[in-house]
Amino acid sequence: MAANETVKIPQADVLWDVVRVAEAVSRGIDTTEAIGAYIGAKGPRQGLYYTQAARILGLVGDGVEPGTIALTVYGRAFVSYDIESQRQAMRRLLRQREPTSTVITALRVTGELDLDGVARALQGIAPLADSTAHRRAQTIIRWLMHAGIATWQDGRLCYVPSSAPTGGFLRSQ
Repeated sequence: MAANETVKIPQADVLWDVVRVAEAVSRGIDTTEAIGAYIGAKGPRQGLYYTQAARILGLVGDGVEPGTIALTVYGRAFVSYDIESQRQAMRRLLRQREPTSTVITALRVTGELDLDGVARALQGIAPLADSTAHRRAQTIIRWLMHAGIATWQDGRLCYVPSSAPTGGFLRSQ
């Protein structure tokens, strides 16, 4: 795996702000700098991280002009959904897309993972140094908790079956 494989592992901690990237692009905001400002006075670097996370989830891609961002076909549909439909769609995306699908699969098999277990799962996807893997594992943990797919109990991430109520990640995080 090449070092650029690490971009497959998000560094944007707030899942709702990742969703807001698609919202921003739907409103004509199409650069990472402007997206960073739109989603909450985040700087250009954070705008880049959140845009990359939205790419990972398949909500945005490259725009027509160099350096611009555009909604994907799925992203255009996603921004048209009501809040509950967005919540359901996000849970589906997290289950289907890497790197969260690998972590969710491990959770379903084991029932729980500690921070080291989540970090190891991420290192199986991309060549991350241990410290980086642990930081990004915290991001994945936050996403899964915000989406109601997992909870954090006694130092472990625990899987929440799909029949359980969804988390309130939209606009509440």
